[in-house]
Amino acid sequence: MAGHLLRNLTKGGKTWIPRFIDTLDRRVCTRCGFCPKVCPAGVLHRVDDGEVVIASPEDCRGCEVCERTCKVGAIRCRPLEDKP
Repeated sequence: MAGHLLRNLTKGGKTWIPRFIDTLDRRVCTRCGFCPKVCPAGVLHRVDDGEVVIASPEDCRGCEVCERTCKVGAIRCRPLEDKP
């Protein structure tokens, strides 16, 4: 299935590889709360104590906005084809 997706996800001659959130490292996270604000799918949520959680990983669109905007590198995304 991943190969089929890769053939169809091209834009401007570049192939987009679908990704998913693999890691949210709480030891590194500063609890700034920015990643839940930028996630277009609402996958990340900030709970009462300020901690960020991956609330609905199945809704992840693989856009990597969270990973790219995390200033401390607490979020890591992997290619969808690597998903266990």
